[in-house]
Amino acid sequence: MPANSVRALGALGLEAELRDRGRVIARQRFLDERGRLLLEIDLPGFWGEAGPCVALGHRELHEVLREGIDVRLATTVVDLRQRGGPVHADFVDGSGEDYDAVVGADGLRSWVRAHAFGGGEPHFVGQASWRLLVDGFADVTSWTVWLGRGRAFLVIPLDGGRVYCYADIDASETTDPTSGDPAALAELFGRFAEPVPTILAAGLATGGAPYFSPIEEVVHEPWVLDKIVLVGDAAHAMAPNMAEGAGMALEDALVLAETIASGRPLEAFQARRRPRVEFVHAQTRRRDRTRRLPGTVRNASLRFAGRQIFNSSYAPLRTAP
Repeated sequence: MPANSVRALGALGLEAELRDRGRVIARQRFLDERGRLLLEIDLPGFWGEAGPCVALGHRELHEVLREGIDVRLATTVVDLRQRGGPVHADFVDGSGEDYDAVVGADGLRSWVRAHAFGGGEPHFVGQASWRLLVDGFADVTSWTVWLGRGRAFLVIPLDGGRVYCYADIDASETTDPTSGDPAALAELFGRFAEPVPTILAAGLATGGAPYFSPIEEVVHEPWVLDKIVLVGDAAHAMAPNMAEGAGMALEDALVLAETIASGRPLEAFQARRRPRVEFVHAQTRRRDRTRRLPGTVRNASLRFAGRQIFNSSYAPLRTAP
């Protein structure tokens, strides 16, 4: 999570626990598929007072967020109704309750967005991706991505020698181009420099299938309908190349809480958040276009203008939302 995400958790009093469970990332490195350095970013130097960048697994993040909070699990909402007063929610077990507000934080394929707002399906952006966790690579200490022709492989160190791996390729369909075959996935990145083939082989050897997903985005208007509001990916999912999905959702939550606490209408939340989210959406698309340039052009762009590209993508996020 970039520093703006960590700052949002810090506003909830969770930064210390986040640091304990996660790993502070000090460098971000961009390499070509042969392992030649294209760009290196000193993250503390760049983010400054915004704070550290921290990596941790989804499970650990959920545990940090849920500690001390009463969360009702295994409860599916089947209907939402509002007629000028509270929002009435019906649940799958036949029960129902009234709420002052309902927040749809239910992700890329949001039921709340579809049911209450009539929102459509996410838009495919032309990439297929795989994610997996791999043990035994304590020597990986930096956020590192290798960029090949129409494909990329990212490794981020976590605690205890684990690494998080993200791989993607340009694709024309939303289905898995490897059909779930580990050998086919290994072949896609077999010519990448070490340690990519070794890390991928170690991850595939465990027998657990990598998590596959097409890369999709959500551009939806509006985010607010009376007392129902969308946040995070439900409102504005984007490609993951800036690692800002969690950050935008956490910032949404803080701004929404401030809006409600101050007694302002929910529309004020959308008005305040939309420019920042639209900026990040635009930057993710710009970064994808840069990555899809011919290899020699892309590599030269990162070598000679990479810091400027990085700065233009992230500098506005150094200020609080």
